[in-house]
Amino acid sequence: MKIIKTFCLIALLAASFDVAAQRPNRLLFPLQAYTLTEYVPIEFSEAFDMPAEFQGESYAAIQVTNEGNLLVFSRGETPFIEFDNNGRFIRSFGQAGLIRRAHGLYLDEEGNIWVTDVADHVALKLDANGNELMTIGTRGQRGEWDQAAGAQLLDQPNDLALDSQGNIYIAQGHGSGEPRVLKFDPDGNFIRQWGSRGYGAGQFWVAHAIEIDAQDTIYVADRENMRIHRFDTDGGLLGEWLFDAMVCALHLHNDGYMYITTGFDGQLAKVDMTGRVLGAIGRPGRENGQFGEAHALTLDFDNNAYIADVINLRIQKYQRID
Repeated sequence: MKIIKTFCLIALLAASFDVAAQRPNRLLFPLQAYTLTEYVPIEFSEAFDMPAEFQGESYAAIQVTNEGNLLVFSRGETPFIEFDNNGRFIRSFGQAGLIRRAHGLYLDEEGNIWVTDVADHVALKLDANGNELMTIGTRGQRGEWDQAAGAQLLDQPNDLALDSQGNIYIAQGHGSGEPRVLKFDPDGNFIRQWGSRGYGAGQFWVAHAIEIDAQDTIYVADRENMRIHRFDTDGGLLGEWLFDAMVCALHLHNDGYMYITTGFDGQLAKVDMTGRVLGAIGRPGRENGQFGEAHALTLDFDNNAYIADVINLRIQKYQRID
């Protein structure tokens, strides 16, 4: 039996914001699935050469760049930390104060960086060095997006993604924010929005993550409702995948599978494109292979998985071993 190791920084429960994730007042649920035996966690010190000045920060998200590097979106003073595919530190960048509370991260094919700020209620397009190119929303103001009234407001934007035409989709509504999806053209002009708070089909409790596949099917993680909605680009509901644990993060990988994390329920799982869970690994906790909140994930070119844990203040690397 392989010894499971994790890499970690100092664990600390952070943030008193309205937008901070709240641990559910219930027993935590594991996905009922076989163990995901092709992955094993790797010791932190063996995975990243994290500079001391960035240790102990809350890392909201992580993505792989077009060059195969790992870009970390941090809630520290410097928003971006970049590593090569061997975990060696390359650089940190981004203006201090640009992001009030980091949440979602998306990298487009041109190397631009897209982020959401769940506390300042904006989505930003940045160049590869973190310089601001576009802002969607009104910084520091939250509310309804109402074109007729001239109100260009988001409400706790969680995540975003682009379709094949470059249209922008923002999933919003974290704590008390109104959960919905908003669609914009490539220049940031509003097109439409859909969704509301509730338990019914097409409704959300927290629209926490969003992914779009090559056919422009839109997948939205409805975290507390323990499901993934599938929509067309006009917001038409195509169906939903139901789970027996939270769905916190989504990653569509080029191996043809969806990878998800279950947030406070503490797992990484592999899902086929009918919504069937093929395997899961991890559980809640602070020990090796455990999570405070498995908040965001990505897979690299070698199919290794990286999971940002905003409660235990660490990133875990799961090495593909098959």
